[in-house]
Amino acid sequence: MLHQTHFTFSEELVPRKAGATRYIILHHSEVTTPHIAEDIHRWHLKRGWAGIGYHYFIAKDGEVFEGRPRDTVGAHTYGYNQESIGVCFEGDFSKENLTKQQESAAVKLLVILGIAYSDAELCRHSDLSQKKTCPGKNFPFNHLLQRVGNIITNIGFSTAITRQNQNLGDDIIAMERSAPPQNDRPEGEDALFTI
Repeated sequence: MLHQTHFTFSEELVPRKAGATRYIILHHSEVTTPHIAEDIHRWHLKRGWAGIGYHYFIAKDGEVFEGRPRDTVGAHTYGYNQESIGVCFEGDFSKENLTKQQESAAVKLLVILGIAYSDAELCRHSDLSQKKTCPGKNFPFNHLLQRVGNIITNIGFSTAITRQNQNLGDDIIAMERSAPPQNDRPEGEDALFTI
């Protein structure tokens, strides 16, 4: 389930240029104690930022929360914020593992983003910042990359539609219409595009 958050930011957010999304960058919150998107918003405000720097937050229970509006510049990867979407996972994956619920939600969200931004590269924070280990050694990046790639390939979805249409809600509806029949979906994916 995708939850809208309606955060209040301390300053006006800068719009991202249309067609400028080159990266979808994955992060972890690097905190093992339970927390929610509102906590990250508060932490980022205390750092002097406008508010939550990520565009999406995936909680351990698999719930997905909007952070910054997708059409605005994030604050999550120095030097890459103007050309990326930031996705943060609750947890510290140098010490713990992704939950099954997070993995399922991540695959759904990343398929949607991968189709909406078909030219964007899916990467880890550490891929773009050598001083970082984010999202941690236990983060199953290659596994997620393979699952997302397989689903996008199996759908055979035309990305030309989503390049012209920047409304993710419309993208989700179009994807649900073109999603494989229930029996063709990977095991355990009973509602693949219900974010």
